[in-house]
Amino acid sequence: MTVQVKICGLTRPDDVLIACQAGANFCGVVVEVPASPRSLSHQQARSLFALMTVPPVLVTRGKSLDELIDLTHALQPAVLQLHGDEPPELVATLKRQIACALWKALPVPVDADANLLPSLLSHARAFLRAGADALLLDAATPKGFGGQGVCPSWELTAELVRRLDAPCWLAGGLTPENVADAIKTVRPFGVDVSSGVEVSPGVKDPEKVWQFCQRAKGKTP
Repeated sequence: MTVQVKICGLTRPDDVLIACQAGANFCGVVVEVPASPRSLSHQQARSLFALMTVPPVLVTRGKSLDELIDLTHALQPAVLQLHGDEPPELVATLKRQIACALWKALPVPVDADANLLPSLLSHARAFLRAGADALLLDAATPKGFGGQGVCPSWELTAELVRRLDAPCWLAGGLTPENVADAIKTVRPFGVDVSSGVEVSPGVKDPEKVWQFCQRAKGKTP
């Protein structure tokens, strides 16, 4: 099956249109995450969702159960992506109260350490049992989780993809230059990119968006 592509951190109407035209399968918008330079209000997100010709993904973190339910009901995304330290218990309760798909991002170290694999698998399976429809494997460093433009260990992510019976997205540090190698190594269900196709935080480079989509789908070398 062709690898799915998600262009995330969209902040401008022109970039949404380019992502859809370039072949993205999903478009992501960061909503109400003050620490992110790509964060939008839910009103701004609604305007971008209205332009999308592919399923919209609402990306957020640090929200309570009630806040997540309210946001999801207000924006009606195709997917809610939780990108913080939300526990499996919250995912299980939330899943019963929303109509959209639910993806959970998981932190994966940058350095390969096979000793970490059992705990990573246990963590991932807890979210799948709680009802997560897919997992997004993103880089974790001492500076934080996600949004840093660095790759998680492809060795660890490849093992997670191989052992988990669920769609797994690869995120973190992907660019048009490395996405084909990443897919060959990790064999994920999909790839997620934000900073790797930008000229500045939240501002996409049209040529890079096109290159990323085409190379991820094996259409150009």
